[in-house]
Amino acid sequence: MQNLEFIKEFIEEATVHVETVENGLLLFGNGTDEPDTIHGIFRAVHSIKGTAGFFGLQNIIKIAHVMENLLGEVRNGNLAMTNDMVDYLLAANDCLKEMIVDVENSDDRDVSVHIENITAILENRKPNPSIEPVVEFVITDEKNQEVLFADNEKTIITDALKHGHGLYKIRLRLNENIKANPSPVMFFNKLSSIGQIIDSYTDISEVGGLDDILNADINFIFLFTTVLEKTLISLALDIPEEDIVELDIDTKKEDLAQILMKDLDFSNAVQKLEPLSVQRQIGESNTGTTKDIIAHSVAIEEMKSVNSPGSSMISSASPNVDDAGDMVKKAQAVAVDDTVRVHVSLLNDLLNLASEMVLGRNQLLRCLEDHRKEIAGLNSVLQNIDNITTELQEKIMQTRMQPVAKVFNKFPRIIRELSKKLGKDIDLQMEGTEVELDKSIIESLADPLTHLIRNAADHGIERPELRELQGKSKTGHVFLKAYHEGGRVNIDIIDDGAGIKVEKIKAKALERGLMRASEAESMSEREILNMLFQPGFSTAEQVTDVSGRGVGMDVVKTNIEKLGGAIDIMTRPGQGTTFRLALPLTLAIIPSLIVEVAGQKFALPQVNLQEMVRIKPGDPNRKIERCQGAQVLRLRGRLLPIIHLGNVLGLRKEPLDTTKVVRVLVLKIGTKQYGLAVDAIHDGEEILVKPLPKHLGECPCYSGVTILGDGKVAMILNPEGISGKANLRFTEEQPKKSAEEEQSAMESMAESQNLLLFQCSGTETFSLDLSMVARVEPIQASQIERIGEKEYIQFRGDSLRVIRPEQYLPVTRREGQPDKLYVIIPKLVKYPMGILIHRIDDIIQTRVKFNQENIKAKGLVGSTILHNRIVLVINIYDLFELAAPDQYQVHERHSHSGNRRTVLLVEDTPFFAKMERSYLEWAGYRVLYGSNGKEAWEILQNSSVDVVVSDIQMPIMDGYELVKRIRADQGFASLPVIALTSMTDERSRQLGREAGFDFYEAKLDKERILDRLEEALRLRREAG
Repeated sequence: MQNLEFIKEFIEEATVHVETVENGLLLFGNGTDEPDTIHGIFRAVHSIKGTAGFFGLQNIIKIAHVMENLLGEVRNGNLAMTNDMVDYLLAANDCLKEMIVDVENSDDRDVSVHIENITAILENRKPNPSIEPVVEFVITDEKNQEVLFADNEKTIITDALKHGHGLYKIRLRLNENIKANPSPVMFFNKLSSIGQIIDSYTDISEVGGLDDILNADINFIFLFTTVLEKTLISLALDIPEEDIVELDIDTKKEDLAQILMKDLDFSNAVQKLEPLSVQRQIGESNTGTTKDIIAHSVAIEEMKSVNSPGSSMISSASPNVDDAGDMVKKAQAVAVDDTVRVHVSLLNDLLNLASEMVLGRNQLLRCLEDHRKEIAGLNSVLQNIDNITTELQEKIMQTRMQPVAKVFNKFPRIIRELSKKLGKDIDLQMEGTEVELDKSIIESLADPLTHLIRNAADHGIERPELRELQGKSKTGHVFLKAYHEGGRVNIDIIDDGAGIKVEKIKAKALERGLMRASEAESMSEREILNMLFQPGFSTAEQVTDVSGRGVGMDVVKTNIEKLGGAIDIMTRPGQGTTFRLALPLTLAIIPSLIVEVAGQKFALPQVNLQEMVRIKPGDPNRKIERCQGAQVLRLRGRLLPIIHLGNVLGLRKEPLDTTKVVRVLVLKIGTKQYGLAVDAIHDGEEILVKPLPKHLGECPCYSGVTILGDGKVAMILNPEGISGKANLRFTEEQPKKSAEEEQSAMESMAESQNLLLFQCSGTETFSLDLSMVARVEPIQASQIERIGEKEYIQFRGDSLRVIRPEQYLPVTRREGQPDKLYVIIPKLVKYPMGILIHRIDDIIQTRVKFNQENIKAKGLVGSTILHNRIVLVINIYDLFELAAPDQYQVHERHSHSGNRRTVLLVEDTPFFAKMERSYLEWAGYRVLYGSNGKEAWEILQNSSVDVVVSDIQMPIMDGYELVKRIRADQGFASLPVIALTSMTDERSRQLGREAGFDFYEAKLDKERILDRLEEALRLRREAG
């Protein structure tokens, strides 16, 4: 089992090294000749060879050996790296990579081709005349008879002697020395950092049989050259000095294999070796030696850091212990990496501990809240603990995030190979490799990005002669760039090639019958470019094995959208093309609402949450009734089935007590809704999703498990599984209501709205519709950072601009601010910004009557009266437009785009209806309004309408039913219908397309809404 762990660690280590080799060789292919690059490649190959030798992986050793020889010649200046050499080394490195992946069968692989190719380069090399000849060292025995060595072994020894190295024979005891280190890999990394191994031998003579194998001490004996003296070697390797024998270079004159095999007396400090007649075929020895277990690996350049500034420090006859310790640290520091491997279980433990720390922090703050003013300095200490604890938890939760370099790093090799195959000079430049995304997103990005990179090289970049004719450089450039924008990560794939010929796409689409000629003439450039995402669409003249502009692009688009992202195309003829991917940061951390039943807390994903309803006893507008033996809630004219979470989970067996306040969560499953009754509703929280344990895998009510901010474990609820376990059956039919009941329900719906009430620095009270609020984040005033005239906070590992409404609205503004503030994080906006407020007053659901006449200002929807106070209702889009006009300003081309065309707006929420209507009227459209599908259908029967803009979720008749009726009526079959909704997941989009919507867009994106209207009207004109 332990050996298996060592093998796994070797595979992990070697995988990193082959990547280092590949990246370094690609730098040489681009003309780099930095010494550090060749040293890095050499060390990586050496590490692979050395550790493979420990496990006896002969084929890996052989390839690494010849690679090492060639790299050594390049490093010493005897050879200059050429593109052909890079190709052969890359091919050998690929073979190494494949064998490392399949270590068990690596020795069965034929590696002769790679060995022969590299050996051929070595045998036919031309000496560099600028380099002085290597001084030959003649090694003789005591009778002055020359002892012959293999060329590579002689080179190693002479090179070491020239640099003042000593030659040692060292014995390691497997149980005592190697196992005392964390792992053999780490031990040999340390070994290679202070010197070089010439040859080695494993003595298993003490192992008599299987009974002895665990207790017997296996000796690993090797020849070692280093600039360090014996005392320092002992300190560096943490082995006794008696296990180190210094060999007399002047009189040691025999074959390395014989030296290893000879039974030396390790008690002597210096030994002279007598020649033996043993043959060099160590494998024939009855002691079972392994040739090349750890072969030569010079680290001479590394030793300069130990020798510096001169060799006198090391050659001193009697260094003191302090000096020795310092030199050992310097020697070991060479092998230090910037990263360490941490087991996932350790990260989970850290996350648990961080959660416990949050719980302790909360308890501490509660206990000392009343003493903040009594104890001097306590407030700042508590604030510091609060901030550090929060940051610690966030950092630990970011451990799932990985840099995009994990995907990007394979593309230099791909570009190099494509350059050769296509006969083009292509340079790849990468930016933002440190940008992080969720692990699952990183893993899903490889194929789409590879396809886009191949497209750029194959169809984007022109041939060198054509580029010269166009006045461009012969070398084409492909840029791969990742960066943060608006809480998401964008990845741009840019080429400076020919661009995409829009007319060619149009012609191909006409040829395939994908559009009519009349449509093609009026289509925008973006619409035509989007034809590339049609399945099987391609403008390539012939199919190649590299790519085809358009072939597979539909798959790319589908994969990106599955990740919650989007893809866009921008092109300029003759200048190049950009493909932009917009991706979410993470899929593992989701916003949730924490609820409680029978004293237990659960996490409910907010994606399923439509609204929260608080039912008071005796409320005539919200009451729980019984229908066909089941409890239902009459909400806005619809009967909503009610499930008690405690009953479904078996935590209690009692009916819902309607004599007390009942808290109901309205949940959505596709197009169906039901109410989930809970005992208490706590705060929203970002949760880290963990899979269910195996013994809970069959529980349909749960989709995962998480650890809350207070350190407690909570199950993540699965709304669909809960409805299934409760045997909930949905029906399209609703009980018939009287005309009075229906009218009352419609009026109630039209006026009822969930509002967040808050105050800024002045005396006014503001409100925002809760459907626009993603979360409310408490912050300390000290967390606000000013950059120029703008203010920012750190949020989820990124910067988020915050704005103060009073700076942009005609309201009162006071100087100063409290220590504790709040930031409203909005949703349904194009470029998120935080709204900085001083106080949260309440969250209410009430009947609202808007007034747009008395209080008018850009940034306000209007005003209403709540609790005998005037409340200003914020138009968040206009407010952001005032604060960031560059990002939110809608192009003036839209100002008269409506040209008095008639739009039927169908929206049940007054807030959204007011805002959307203002967009349409600003653009010059004539607006007819219906609060539900039934009203809209009646308007269609009596009025001439050019386009319908409809919400999805509405009472009486929802958007799906409305569009189905429109499509079923021959008179309205060609009427454009656009869905505007907050339900923007892929499943909802699919349902919308299937129902008959022409376009499916998110609410409140003013420019996109107007773009879609123009497009819909244009398509209708073209259709005749």
